[in-house]
Amino acid sequence: MSTFGRFRRLTIVGLIFVYSCGAIDGGSRGTGITSTLQGSVASVTTASNPEASVEGLSVVVQHHGAHALTNSAGAFVVQGSFDGNVTVLFRRQTDKVHARYSIYLPSGGTMTLNGVRIDNTSATATVDSANIDFVGQITQIDCVGQTLTMLAAKRPPGDTDTYTVLLNTSSLVDSQRNPVGCSQLRNGQFAHVQGTVNDDDSFGNAVIVIE
Repeated sequence: MSTFGRFRRLTIVGLIFVYSCGAIDGGSRGTGITSTLQGSVASVTTASNPEASVEGLSVVVQHHGAHALTNSAGAFVVQGSFDGNVTVLFRRQTDKVHARYSIYLPSGGTMTLNGVRIDNTSATATVDSANIDFVGQITQIDCVGQTLTMLAAKRPPGDTDTYTVLLNTSSLVDSQRNPVGCSQLRNGQFAHVQGTVNDDDSFGNAVIVIE
């Protein structure tokens, strides 16, 4: 085989290898884990228009590239490989809207922002309420303090972010919806949590299903 032939064959093999490595990359961190941020924008206030449109806003997870546009009702769904402390940007070029909102999202989970209110004069956004839905692994149980500390069950290597779930406002059940006492819990157990997000980023008012 000629030198050119051998070089061409090696080049093709190399390209196939690179392509196959890229194909198994599940996201920006190569984990294959998808988190979801969804919700609806209820109002947009700008200096020139106190009731600006909620449509056509770009919702961006900063530094992660995940983004979506709001529809005519202000609804949006952003999916991608992001978790932990992230900043959400709300932008629109036509009327120079630029606001931000911080969230703390478990890897692989879904957070819903209800009633996002954008004040462009202060470049901030607030929400009426927020909901969380994720599967976690229990790492610490405090029956006296009525809290659970959890890791995200679907997490990339090296992810040590922990999440606090308040038991005093939540209910514990097994997969058959039978009540479970705090004393029955064990570290390492997995649980499906559906609840609300508190101002301190803890989760409460939840149904916690022990798996």
